[in-house]
Amino acid sequence: MKKIDLILQYSLLIAGEEDAYFDRQLGPIHLLKYVYLADLAYARRNNGESFTGVAWKFYNFGPWSQVVHSRIKSSLQNISAQCAAYESHFGDDDWHRWSKRDKNLLIEKQREIPPEITRTLRNDIHRFLKDTPSLLDYVYSTKPMLNAAPDDVLDFSSVVKQTLDVPVVPLRSENISNRKKKLLNQKMTSLRASFKEKKKKRTNLVSPVSKPRYDGVYLEAISLFDKAELEGFQEVNKTVVFTTEVWKSTTRKGIENDIS
Repeated sequence: MKKIDLILQYSLLIAGEEDAYFDRQLGPIHLLKYVYLADLAYARRNNGESFTGVAWKFYNFGPWSQVVHSRIKSSLQNISAQCAAYESHFGDDDWHRWSKRDKNLLIEKQREIPPEITRTLRNDIHRFLKDTPSLLDYVYSTKPMLNAAPDDVLDFSSVVKQTLDVPVVPLRSENISNRKKKLLNQKMTSLRASFKEKKKKRTNLVSPVSKPRYDGVYLEAISLFDKAELEGFQEVNKTVVFTTEVWKSTTRKGIENDIS
């Protein structure tokens, strides 16, 4: 429980760095997903093992843990976080938003968290804050989610970084002149800037279907489209049923974020 509380508190304190008070407020759904992202970041460098030890499940189109959810209130109260309750428009419980700004406490909590978590989680929190749709889309597209079906326990082994056993060869810089060192540094700076610019422009493209099926369903669909062009479209109600195998299909796995 201590590790769960630590990540929940750290996440809220990171949001507390924002200038606008409105941006510093996080709800239970945001805090829970940030704990998931912390476990994901830790698992990449630790053989698929999560930091909190929580058994995350695929539930309602996202990673979920009742254990984490149950710790939110008490863990944030322990650091005297402020909680604002608003009336929900959906007929459920009050809408809660937590906030806490304390630079010294943030530094204290950060010392207790592995760097593989703090390096990425800080960026994730400042990027999404309480933008629920973007945050949910992001976590939904992570590898453990794309490799699971509803109600499955998520497997973090899919995000383990593969490293090559390459011998490290030390660079000999004592024989390089100061002028050459300066030129080398300038070229490295230029390469980093160029790589960063290319990364910005990179877009995620949908992979084309390599082996299309021209079966009876395809031919029937073509005939319906041809008929619609002649007669005009009509509004009808239809029910589409997908096989449960779609959850673990290669097509679904192809839309993952490059975050692991």
